[in-house]
Amino acid sequence: MTATRDALADLLTEAAQQVGSVFTAQSPAVGMSARPYLAPFLGPLAAATPVLHSLSEQLDAYFSDPLPKTPAGLFTLACLAAANGQLNEATAEFISAIEAVCDRAGISPETSAQSPAATDADSAADTGIAFSPSEWEAIQRAARIGDLDASEFVAVSASAVAASLLFTDLCREIFEGLLADAEYVRTGPDTDAALGTDAESLPTIVQHLLDVPGAAA
Repeated sequence: MTATRDALADLLTEAAQQVGSVFTAQSPAVGMSARPYLAPFLGPLAAATPVLHSLSEQLDAYFSDPLPKTPAGLFTLACLAAANGQLNEATAEFISAIEAVCDRAGISPETSAQSPAATDADSAADTGIAFSPSEWEAIQRAARIGDLDASEFVAVSASAVAASLLFTDLCREIFEGLLADAEYVRTGPDTDAALGTDAESLPTIVQHLLDVPGAAA
């Protein structure tokens, strides 16, 4: 791999932009789905799938050529490998969260059917959250679409939102790390000088994985 420093930086910048598409992806409106509590999952998951494929292809391209011999090339390889690995792990955890929400939502109708009938006021109290009458009416409508009890709908929706926020925050961290590393490759030490030879100059994503003190937030 004999790419210039600018070309390597551009490669990392392109990878960052792809990851950025995950946390900027738009989810469908809640009312547009028969399972409205899944809405927070759909945009990020749909965006992550092609990004994972693209990052894997970029990494494979590195290994299809002679391995990079310059410090900048090796540093770039470490960045791509770390980004690919972290995004794969984050996506797997995200899918597990989706499955957990689906499992909970799937058993809710049977559980509700076996429980004593509750009034709207009782259901509102069960959530532990104070909703206005108009908010609770909207929640009930969405819950009916998803064939769930209203309080259970609130619970699974909250789980979906929390998992989606965690996933997109991790993607944002990868995005920012790749951009920081791209800048380091472009403007850091000369090619003949080693990059990433101490903890503070490791690729940013690697610093996060190792929880190196002083790593970028």
